[in-house]
Amino acid sequence: MADLTQQQPAAVPLGRRPALGLAGMCLGTALIVMEANVVNVAVPTIRADLHAGPATGLWIVDAYTLVFAVLLLSAGRLGDRIGARRAYLIGLGVFAVASLVCAVTASAALLVAARAAQGVGAALLAPAPLTLITRAYTDAAARARAVAVWVSAGGIGFMVGPLLSGVLVDTLGWRSVFLLNVPVTLLTARLLLGHVEETTRHRVGFDPAGQALAVVSLGAVVWGLVGSALYGWASPLVIVALTGGAVVFGAFLAVQSHGAHTGRQVLVPPSVLRARPVLAGLLGGAVYNFTLYGMLIVCTFDFQRLRHYTPLTTGLAFLPLTVVATVTSAFVGGRFVHRYGPRAAIGVGMVVCALGLAVLGAGAVASPYPVVAGGLAVFAFGQSLVAPAQTLAVMSYLPDEHRNMGSSALNTARQTGGVIGVALLGALVAGGLRTGTPVALWVAAAACLTAAAGAGRLLAGRGHG
Repeated sequence: MADLTQQQPAAVPLGRRPALGLAGMCLGTALIVMEANVVNVAVPTIRADLHAGPATGLWIVDAYTLVFAVLLLSAGRLGDRIGARRAYLIGLGVFAVASLVCAVTASAALLVAARAAQGVGAALLAPAPLTLITRAYTDAAARARAVAVWVSAGGIGFMVGPLLSGVLVDTLGWRSVFLLNVPVTLLTARLLLGHVEETTRHRVGFDPAGQALAVVSLGAVVWGLVGSALYGWASPLVIVALTGGAVVFGAFLAVQSHGAHTGRQVLVPPSVLRARPVLAGLLGGAVYNFTLYGMLIVCTFDFQRLRHYTPLTTGLAFLPLTVVATVTSAFVGGRFVHRYGPRAAIGVGMVVCALGLAVLGAGAVASPYPVVAGGLAVFAFGQSLVAPAQTLAVMSYLPDEHRNMGSSALNTARQTGGVIGVALLGALVAGGLRTGTPVALWVAAAACLTAAAGAGRLLAGRGHG
């Protein structure tokens, strides 16, 4: 077999108009992140139209997240082997076809299957942008700014999802939520083909045993977390899934360690997971999504069930979060990280997030909306510092041949953190809206403070700020 590392040029610049290449990566990332929550508002209408039960309605939402999370590590390794841009384009194609099926199906079961297929496409394209950006922007300041812009695009996509869904469902029907994905994916593909060059391909092994264990482990844990909303935390099914997932994860670590010692290529080299900058970035990424996803579900309950906002008004109520995140991510986050380093950015950002969550907790249920808006704005500012910092902590440490894998590990940490945030904080709210809402937000604040301390310790004295 020919050496794949000799089939691609070492230099990996964006095209002659790099801003358009970056725009394409931002657009695709915003799309797949938005897909994680854009369906929430549409589910009641979908269930009524397709005559689906409550459990099916939940899986219409979660089939995408489940498949997305469990395939990220394997998809990242594939991107290392075939090239990041090629993996991105294949992922776009799968995502577009699956979205079209979602838009035209008359079967709830087929809709769930198509949502899972969307997750396959998202997993293929998600790791690629970080690899393309970190290889393309060799200047540290430019790289920090590009990463900040890209990260902000994902955050904006997630936050805009409920508002966009409410508008589309009210005006064009629920099928338009999925149909919109098709032209967006085509535009994204055109931007990448015209302005992003392929990365170096690396002759890496697929590690089928490691991949199988990773899929089973993550799949069991994510299913257990999702299933807790259906069956309760005390359900034997949920307990077996969570316990089994933890046991299989232990087996995954053992297989990776043994493979590394015997010279076999493994899915995630243990040396990477032992690297303190990588651990700090993974911790920051997991808590980032834990608090973001969890806060959004808790505040949505507060807005719709306690304040009786309509879906469209609920989307508008999150505007302070979206506006502040957009502005600060583009103009503050990258510059802060470049000047002070990931350690300071994660530490300060997490403390600011905790402050915003504390304000939200104090203002939940009974306080006037301006108090809540202030808490959302403060939280968004903190997130804009954390997002590029945890990304750069991982990607700046890893060599070229491990960057796609590192991006996959970071995305896996984020998605898993998000699922845990929704399940745990959602369960606290389910126990009683008026008492559970502030408690859930304070738990999220405590998680931010813990992450600030942990990341600061991991990055101390390591040349990372």
